[in-house]
Amino acid sequence: MTKASLSIRIRHKLQQSKLTTLMVTCFIAFNLLLVSAIVWLAYQSFSAVTFAEISKARLALLNESTRRGFDFITGVSGTAYSLASNRELATLLHTSNARPLAQIHQRREVSRMIEHTLVVNDRISSIELYTNAFDAVPVTIADHIYPVQQITDENWFQTLRQADAAWVPLQEQSSGHSLIGYAQRIFDSHGETVAYVLIRLSRDDIIQRFADLPLLQDGQVLLIDTAGHTIMRIGSKGTAIAEQDSNPNAASLRSRAVATDGMTIDPEWMEQHTRLGEDGYEVVTDASGNKQLVLYSRPGTLQWRLVQTIPVHTLLAPVQTAGWQIIGVAVLGLLCSVLLAYWFVRRIVRPLQQLIQHMKRLEEGQFDTRITLSFTEEYARLAYGFNHMASRLTELMDRVREESRAKREAQTGLLEAQIKPHFLYNTLDMIHWRALDYEARDISRMIVQLSKLLRIGLSGGRLFICVRDELEHARCYVSIQAERLPFAIAYEEHVHPLLRGSYIPKIILQPFIENAVMHACPDDDVLRVGVDIQPLHEAGLISSAPAQALDQPAGIVIRITDNGQGLPDDWREDQCSGIGIHNVQQRIQLYCGNQYGVQLTNGVHGGTVVTITLPRIDNEEQLQFWLGGESA
Repeated sequence: MTKASLSIRIRHKLQQSKLTTLMVTCFIAFNLLLVSAIVWLAYQSFSAVTFAEISKARLALLNESTRRGFDFITGVSGTAYSLASNRELATLLHTSNARPLAQIHQRREVSRMIEHTLVVNDRISSIELYTNAFDAVPVTIADHIYPVQQITDENWFQTLRQADAAWVPLQEQSSGHSLIGYAQRIFDSHGETVAYVLIRLSRDDIIQRFADLPLLQDGQVLLIDTAGHTIMRIGSKGTAIAEQDSNPNAASLRSRAVATDGMTIDPEWMEQHTRLGEDGYEVVTDASGNKQLVLYSRPGTLQWRLVQTIPVHTLLAPVQTAGWQIIGVAVLGLLCSVLLAYWFVRRIVRPLQQLIQHMKRLEEGQFDTRITLSFTEEYARLAYGFNHMASRLTELMDRVREESRAKREAQTGLLEAQIKPHFLYNTLDMIHWRALDYEARDISRMIVQLSKLLRIGLSGGRLFICVRDELEHARCYVSIQAERLPFAIAYEEHVHPLLRGSYIPKIILQPFIENAVMHACPDDDVLRVGVDIQPLHEAGLISSAPAQALDQPAGIVIRITDNGQGLPDDWREDQCSGIGIHNVQQRIQLYCGNQYGVQLTNGVHGGTVVTITLPRIDNEEQLQFWLGGESA
């Protein structure tokens, strides 16, 4: 389908649409687009602002959680310092001159002091003391004192030898109870290192520091070290999940990528976004196409930080709920506006519908119809224009009717003035008696028939006469023609008894009888002319009656037949040069309507059949109705 044909079809559909439907549809479409645009823009703006504010609030909460979560560092370092500065502990560790039994007693005292310190600090997994002071005595009971050789192979031991204290990473034990530790050297009175104290912190120790923080109510939280490696992942219920596999090697443990809610966070991303030690957030799309909000806090005391991942749809769930509520309110408002628009459009279009109804009445000929519209100034102008047009049409119709009647009266008057009926009748009567004096009875008979013919033809200027008078007029004409023509005329009449007093237009039979006389040319020197007048509902005898006339409930069908040669094969009524047929057709349709008229056909057995359909007018009242007040 081409663009031009599509445009034509759309224009055709619009022309067939009602104004109410078109206006309401346009209003609904405009409001729908407007409401959709407003709701979409409002939702986008509100969700963007809300998401930014929520992200900032979450980031502030994450920073606060980081600060509060690492407050234990001060307590851990204080605990280690209290042991390192304890002179009694330093004295007990000095065993160079003591006997073995005394060393055992000193070891037990040192172990008791460590146990006491561990009990006081309930959020510390273990406190270990590494010294060579008790290497010479056997271990009688399990305690927290170990030889220094057990830590000399650790990577962090060399760092500790260059400093008094340090936070050190620890390999997790088989039980998984250690993650990080704080190590500090213990000096004697001479400044020599006599022991190393190591406070171990497990995952549970660290997670307990964050268990009461509100940020762990949703999403996942990662504990990230200074290299961007994930140390642990905290579940949505505050549970710590160890980031380990079958290989207990810490380097392998921390270099591994972490999956959180279908999203993979690798060390490179962590290092890239935490390199400057600042906090921030970013929306990241995971492999499944879901968007996650990733927040990373400022580093804490250990230069560790928290990274939280939250699905964006979780954050925007209240916003989406509000969005659906806004859409519901918008749809409800749209429905209300549609109902209001439909009512308003109906009120606007109703005067136009009334105007169309009055236009139809005007088309049907009710020129007295008037309309009253005062809805708006434009409708008032339309009403005034319509009423003025109807008044002008009424005046013009009356004027045309009056001019037509005056014209006919003038023509009839002219004819009567020319013929002088009384003078003519008297003269013909005198010729009649003179012919009788000379015994010219044929001349007398012709004079009498001519006198009747002229008297009926004039009819005092009347337009309609009775059927009996019209038949008398036809008989007079046939009688005169029979006297002057060389062939005989056989004239027959078949008339329904109830139709003899009905009114029909005058002089409608004579023109067709004259055509038969002038053009029939019968083969047997006898011209046979028949006139049959029947009611319309009994018009089965008149097979050639026009189809449009058969729908009339009350009418007359007149059939005029002859035995002539009939009509030529190429004969057409509009090509007829005579004025008789046209005159009768025009007069019938002028006074009776276009559904009545004359039809000429060839007869079944030869000759011509003239079928005339007329309304049935039985009295003067009906005649005045058909003539519209004109002279009958």
